[in-house]
Amino acid sequence: QESELLGYWSAACPVRTGRDDVPATAYRREGRTLISLASWAPEAVEVTLDIDWGALGLDPGKAVLRAPAVENFQEARHFAPGEAIPVQPARGWLLVVSERD
Repeated sequence: QESELLGYWSAACPVRTGRDDVPATAYRREGRTLISLASWAPEAVEVTLDIDWGALGLDPGKAVLRAPAVENFQEARHFAPGEAIPVQPARGWLLVVSERD
């Protein structure tokens, strides 16, 4: 509710995947951002997120990307900034980006 939507279609979106067929949308709020990835690629791919850390107000040296477990959608997982993220066809990820506690 308190998040700002920055869609993949917007030049202001602070997250890019480097692939037109795997767009990223950000829901930014102070201290954390939810990133939604969706794959339209016909095969399994890996993406490395290009994140504008200043726009998110986060320190990349302290940041972690957490995929919370969502039944029938995704398993819980952690990714480091710059780590390749596997994305299956017609699937995606919900990733919460914040600084480590």
